[in-house]
Amino acid sequence: MKNTLNRITAVILTVITVFSFAVIALPSQIAASDTVTTTVNIATADRNMSGPGYYWANRFDTLTLTNLNLDTDEDFGLRLPNNCTVILEGKNYIKAGKYGISCSGNVVFKGNGSLTIDAGEIGIYLVTQDSTQKIRLITGDYTVTAGKYGVYSEAADFSFVDGTMSINMIGDSSYAILGRCVNLLGGKFSANASVETTQELVVDGIDIKIESSNPALASKNLKVKNISAEYNGENTINASSTASKSRSSIIFGDSIPGFVDYILLAVFALGIAAAVFIPSLRRKKKAEALYKRLADEGYDIRR
Repeated sequence: MKNTLNRITAVILTVITVFSFAVIALPSQIAASDTVTTTVNIATADRNMSGPGYYWANRFDTLTLTNLNLDTDEDFGLRLPNNCTVILEGKNYIKAGKYGISCSGNVVFKGNGSLTIDAGEIGIYLVTQDSTQKIRLITGDYTVTAGKYGVYSEAADFSFVDGTMSINMIGDSSYAILGRCVNLLGGKFSANASVETTQELVVDGIDIKIESSNPALASKNLKVKNISAEYNGENTINASSTASKSRSSIIFGDSIPGFVDYILLAVFALGIAAAVFIPSLRRKKKAEALYKRLADEGYDIRR
């Protein structure tokens, strides 16, 4: 009996020991499997795609990144198609040999998460040659580290609208942003290299800090407004937004506050409701009057 108990105890202890080592090893195994080590190519997707930290809904042209950890030695980290939306959730990280993210056309980035890009040459590469296409960073927090360009575009427009964006260049003769048309329109933007465009650069209502060895802002057509400091070609700029926090009217323009749009939409909705319900109410009243007159005459047709 005693020997049997000893054997059972030994078996139990062995199982507990093995299980303990498995539990200890499990997190590291999960972490390793959750790291994407090859290019995520959505540019040619024709069906839903998914992997650790990303899901492509092909029908809706929407890519959702949720705590993506992409670390690859390949040239491209993430390749995006034309006319798509990227939604950021949680903390997302992309590291690639040359290009962190390449955009084939119109792309909108938004969400309440963050995106960190570490690229050998270009952080965000707008490869399209169509000057009518646009890349928009609507919301989210972005940190870009790159060797040559934080953002690079020969043709497409690039706009940073809100959230935060920090660009850290590690190479000589590098640019935080180099493009054709660039708009820095809100939120917070910082960089250690210049922002330069070949056509137009708009800096409007944004907290901006740039320290560069060249002029911080350079463009054939430079427009700087609604910030707390003037800019006259210096290598540094450090200013806060002076723009009103209330949105301007989309319908009537900058001189009209945004709430006017909502009032107009409410009036329009009431107009539609009136157009639908008032004639119906009038017909009902006429019918009631007819029924009453007929009842008074001895013809109650509703019985």
